[in-house]
Amino acid sequence: MPAIASTTVQLENGLAVVLHEDHSLPMAAVNVWYHVGSQNEEPARTGFAHLFEHIMFKGSKHHNREYFLPLQEIGANVNGSTTVDRTNYYENVPAEYLELALWLESDRMGFLLDALDEGGFATEREVVKNERRQSYENRPYGLASQEIRAALFPPSHPYHWQTIGSQEHLDAASLEDVKRFFRRFYAPNNASLCLAGDIDLGAAEALARRYFGSLPPAPPVPRIGRWTPHLEGEVQLRLEDRVQLARVYFAWVGPPRFDVDEAPLDVLTSILAEGRSSRLYRQLVYERQIAREVNARFDAMEIAGELRLDATVAAGASVSEVEQGLLAEVDRLARQAPEPQEVQRAVNRLEAGYTRQLQSIGGFGGRADLLNYFQVFAGDAGRVNSDVERYLAVTPEDVRRVAQRWLTAGRVRLVVSPRASIAATSSTVDRAVQPGPGAERGFHAPVPRRFHLAGGIDLLLVERHELPIVAVAVHFSGGAASDPTGAPGLTSLAARLLTEGTTHRSSTDIADQSDALAARLNLAVHREFVSASTEVLTRHSPAALELLVDVLTNPTFPEREVERIRTERITDLRRLGDDANALAERASTAVLYGGGSAYGHPSAGREAAVAEFSRTELADQYLRTILHRRPTVVIAGDVDGERVARQLEAAFAGWEGQAAALAPSDAAPQQQAATLYLVDKPGAAQSVIAAGQLAVPRLHADYLPLVVMNMAFGGQFTARLNMNLRERKGYTYGYRSRFDWRAVSSTFVAGGAVQTAVTKEALIETLREFEDLVERRPLAADEFEKAQLGLIRGYPPTFETPGHIIGRLLDLVHYGLADDEYAGQIDRLRTVTLADVHRAAAEHIHPNQLAIVVVGDLAVIEPGVRELGLPVVHLDREGDPIDAPAAGSPAVFKEGQS
Repeated sequence: MPAIASTTVQLENGLAVVLHEDHSLPMAAVNVWYHVGSQNEEPARTGFAHLFEHIMFKGSKHHNREYFLPLQEIGANVNGSTTVDRTNYYENVPAEYLELALWLESDRMGFLLDALDEGGFATEREVVKNERRQSYENRPYGLASQEIRAALFPPSHPYHWQTIGSQEHLDAASLEDVKRFFRRFYAPNNASLCLAGDIDLGAAEALARRYFGSLPPAPPVPRIGRWTPHLEGEVQLRLEDRVQLARVYFAWVGPPRFDVDEAPLDVLTSILAEGRSSRLYRQLVYERQIAREVNARFDAMEIAGELRLDATVAAGASVSEVEQGLLAEVDRLARQAPEPQEVQRAVNRLEAGYTRQLQSIGGFGGRADLLNYFQVFAGDAGRVNSDVERYLAVTPEDVRRVAQRWLTAGRVRLVVSPRASIAATSSTVDRAVQPGPGAERGFHAPVPRRFHLAGGIDLLLVERHELPIVAVAVHFSGGAASDPTGAPGLTSLAARLLTEGTTHRSSTDIADQSDALAARLNLAVHREFVSASTEVLTRHSPAALELLVDVLTNPTFPEREVERIRTERITDLRRLGDDANALAERASTAVLYGGGSAYGHPSAGREAAVAEFSRTELADQYLRTILHRRPTVVIAGDVDGERVARQLEAAFAGWEGQAAALAPSDAAPQQQAATLYLVDKPGAAQSVIAAGQLAVPRLHADYLPLVVMNMAFGGQFTARLNMNLRERKGYTYGYRSRFDWRAVSSTFVAGGAVQTAVTKEALIETLREFEDLVERRPLAADEFEKAQLGLIRGYPPTFETPGHIIGRLLDLVHYGLADDEYAGQIDRLRTVTLADVHRAAAEHIHPNQLAIVVVGDLAVIEPGVRELGLPVVHLDREGDPIDAPAAGSPAVFKEGQS
């Protein structure tokens, strides 16, 4: 694997600057790590580190407005995150805007507190509380981690509490409390800055010195040494949640990161539960069928680690037998070393996962992030090139040894059961002037080579040789829209069974071989097409491709596997009721298209229908949607075109599928009046809103004007919807809009999860924003220009990895676009005008015809939402009407309502 070349310099104020040059895309990654996380908080003041992750986006002295604004208008990708040990921020920007990103990052490092006031502090505190509701309280099994962590580590240990923090602690915090926290930890000598991508090393270092060099350091942060507390016995916990299936967890304290036992423990958890060939999946899910899913992971943190196993108990099985199954495999590993091939499979998966991270220059887990990871925690960014070696050296005896040492009787056991009911600095830099861009870099989107193979099969290929990774996908038209009337989910279930046995391999053979190759074998059923894909290291690509072709051409649909997968699917359908977002998506699709139509029925199926599918029906649907269709293969990555074309021609020899056009949509007519569709989820901590309508097909002439419109309306953080409902109102953690583009009939949906108490108010704001868009306040010139520029500047990163390119090529195939379509996309975006956007919004967006789905606790929210005066229809959890529209005048929000 090619080495990641980097240079590290340290400024006089203690800031580490890591530089990595790569000119493959006109893109620069700016990545900042602060060595502060929830471990640095006080027991009575938790959540401060995570709160500052949010506050850092509110503005600073010389840019006292939303941090996202100047970045998203140039197409940048921006985010941040917090863990127990660190807080990070990144900006992936067009390379000519590197200076702008450094101006912003340095200003919030040095001058954040000059702009922080009570109003901004209070708003972000509400946003964080909404995030807690969304990620913990309103998510199935969401509170399990909090209970486990509190029991595993004593109250005095800095890992005792969750990074999200306590709502009570946040409510009790003063502005001065959080300012004091910032002054202590957010300083250059407690940070590392990585600049990577299309940069000049000398010029980038000079910019880093210019913007960060004058910022003063803070007193050194005292560090806590290794602290791995020992539990004398098993701590038993119970928790009730609004879930369909029980789940059992076991957790142990483990060693910190870079400990000699970290790599063997990662291999151990992979052997236990990663992939279908893993021990726990094979024993509990596949053979005994007493668990629906199993997971194992080891999190090595700075001062201690946590190893966790969990299994979701299958319907009809008992918690005790699942527990016994989990612990039996743990005991077996402690008594007997695993087979060498088990260790090799695990190491292959870990190596492949690490290599996949290196595909991206920035973002979470990309090269800039990894360089900072090793700089902050190991003091050496160059370790990025050698760290994988400790995994390659793991032996079976190492795995047995760490199982004996760490997986002892001192552990936490948790069972989640279904509820009975459901300071100012000086500088020579003029920070008041926002830097403009440097010289614009050119970008040429790849044009695939097209090979015409025997049997009429086409291959589209893009060669990329920077990393030893190959991504492959096979496209078949049809998808879930091909389900016969009255048989929703037939295509999805048939596709799921393709990996459960062929004429050459059993289900377990397929699992063993795909896991040994670290190949991501995936069958995805979209509404209008089916894709079969894999991503693998180059040296394994011939074997992975042969395996992929085998499951497509030779499935046998073994009766035993049909019944097992059917049971799993029925269980999953029952569990949909646990997830408010899944309920909203299912209901929205049903009311927009008609619940029984080709585009409106649930693609995963309905319980009653799935229970009746015969093996013959499933096999026949495979014939109709796969074997009798003409595939198109798309490949991107480190591959030789002529060689892989010959391999595919041999593999698909004799294929006689025919090209098939999509049938016209039988979607129901659009709503004639805006209507509320209510789905009850008693006790829900939030309400999920999805306000949608049918939209034009992907190939419509107004596609690009509508894309630009959506970008400004709800397609990014700084769009109208999010700035209103999140930033100004504090109702939500995130509120967005999107088109789900289809060849026949698309949808346009806006919404998000909001506090239960403000459901009515969130609906009022949503309706107001729709009406403003097409009536009172069409997009202004500056909004249009920023959205357009953001799409243009953000276009090159959508081709960064082989996986990204595969997604693009699948769209090209599915919509019948020209091979050079992407090469002209930027020019086409530039031709879109504000008048085009205004006209497209006026013609295609219909506030008076929105189907507004709300999933929440109706006992709490229904009286308020009925005050809007809209017709109301109750839906069950399948999205089917329970009653007729309630009396009421069809209306939407009008100015002056409150």
